[in-house]
Amino acid sequence: MQDHKIRFDKKIFLLTSLLIVFGTMVNAQVSSVEFGKNRVQYKNFKWEYYQTNNFNSYFNQNGQELAKFVAQVAEEELPLMEKFVEFTLQRRANIVVYNSFNDMKQSNIGLGIDWQSEGGTTKLVNNKMIVYYTSNHAELRTQIREGIAKILTENVLFGDDLGEVAGNKALLDLPEWLVDGYVAYAGENWSSQLDDDLKSEILSEKYKNFYQLAFERPLLAGHAFWYFVEERYNRENTTYLLYLARIYKNLNKATQQVTKKRKFKDLLNEFMVFQYEKYEKDINRRRYNPKGSEVTSVIVGKQKDYFNFNVNPNRRIGSVAVVEYKKGQYRVILNQEDKDIVLLKLGSKSKLGDIDPNYPMMAWDQKGTRLSVLYEEAGRIKLFVHDANLNRKIYERDLTTFFDQVQDMKFIYNFQTLLFSAVKNGHSDIYTYDIENDKIKQITDDVYDDLDPSLVALPGKVAIIFSSNRPGPEIKGGDTSLMKDRFNIFMVTDFDTDKIELNQVTQLTNLKFGNATKPSQYNDNHFTFVSDENGIANRYAGFVSSKIAGVETVVIIGDE
Repeated sequence: MQDHKIRFDKKIFLLTSLLIVFGTMVNAQVSSVEFGKNRVQYKNFKWEYYQTNNFNSYFNQNGQELAKFVAQVAEEELPLMEKFVEFTLQRRANIVVYNSFNDMKQSNIGLGIDWQSEGGTTKLVNNKMIVYYTSNHAELRTQIREGIAKILTENVLFGDDLGEVAGNKALLDLPEWLVDGYVAYAGENWSSQLDDDLKSEILSEKYKNFYQLAFERPLLAGHAFWYFVEERYNRENTTYLLYLARIYKNLNKATQQVTKKRKFKDLLNEFMVFQYEKYEKDINRRRYNPKGSEVTSVIVGKQKDYFNFNVNPNRRIGSVAVVEYKKGQYRVILNQEDKDIVLLKLGSKSKLGDIDPNYPMMAWDQKGTRLSVLYEEAGRIKLFVHDANLNRKIYERDLTTFFDQVQDMKFIYNFQTLLFSAVKNGHSDIYTYDIENDKIKQITDDVYDDLDPSLVALPGKVAIIFSSNRPGPEIKGGDTSLMKDRFNIFMVTDFDTDKIELNQVTQLTNLKFGNATKPSQYNDNHFTFVSDENGIANRYAGFVSSKIAGVETVVIIGDE
């Protein structure tokens, strides 16, 4: 077994103004960090780090601004996490910041000794954690919160020495879903997405008891359990219940003290009844019953999953593309005339891998004759266009020099132009891509997250609408912006020139709660977007009104 070691001996030089923000900068010298032990590395990582009062934030090429964000947010969130967990950080923690999920999957930090969480977003190795950028700074903040909570929770339950951890873990014997769920709950109290996920599982009636749910979906079950304790027995009793479980080394005694239930399993039974009744009541109150027709069906099992369904926009063709995931292997399947055509197969059989949140991604052109497929292989971002009529690839491109990662892709105008939300140097912006000439054009350029772009043709204008966490249409932000604002829908027009500064950005929504995401064209006059302002994700329709020249307002006309 060969150990690949990278020495951190590069000096970091920053402007004096940045020294004030980030505290003491040091020459990073870590003599022995294992990489490449069990996972193949396609990138030669060159590491540097920022040191603040409580954290070392390690970053590699093109990750400097992400590390700045992580360092600031970690210091900001630490007091809140310490107050919630009721424990203080005993020594400086290390945060390893990766630019993307695929960079992170090349890491061997902690393999064999960290506790793997479902989804793989945060891993703990003693006083270390790994985070990665998904093109959404809000998700990165959640990872940071979860990582801090994990360190504090592990320390308070088991200590911070590896030998001490092993011994205390054996004595305490808490279910892993319970601890991981507490960490996830501390990182993110609850969300409309989690609520939708839990509702689907509960109403499926697949589970006779909580233990079956926890076996199939441990992180969701654990997260939902602690939120349930908050709903039924007050938020302050969440940490108190975990504290008593540690003191008594008995979940039954802790449960009886906090909830008056005789046994822990009685509390879990109450959870199942409570959730089922809540979601049944919610369904019965719904005014709308969405209707549709079946396009395709697949069987999802323990060993196989499907995601990124892409239905052909041409209904007469009736084909659908989908990604199949099985034990670390991906297949892009085109179902056409009831026959499966495998367009792409990549990955290797492994129990280590989690489903890639981004790739492979696909997009149909407007006529439904060409399908673009974007994926990551051997550390490179690749693209091909499949012609469904000719049944062959007509374009193959490598986008690695253009982007660090791609968040969204759509055809616009014709079958030769793609619209991207993509990341470069820690910034997610909007681009168009000329497939024939292998040329990109940048539409937005700022530090904020610009996601889910879609071309719309509204009366009097052609525009790109997108979701962004920018505080306003004209604000560019700086490299120390913390991106605390919620996502709203924005529109950019006049982007045919090569001068980004001339592109006109207009804000279309201004939510007081929740986020507005996934905008798209609805018909000749209207567009739609998803909003969870009321705590439940609903799709709204609106139109743009130009009562004053150059000033756009959105009028919401209803929800589904």
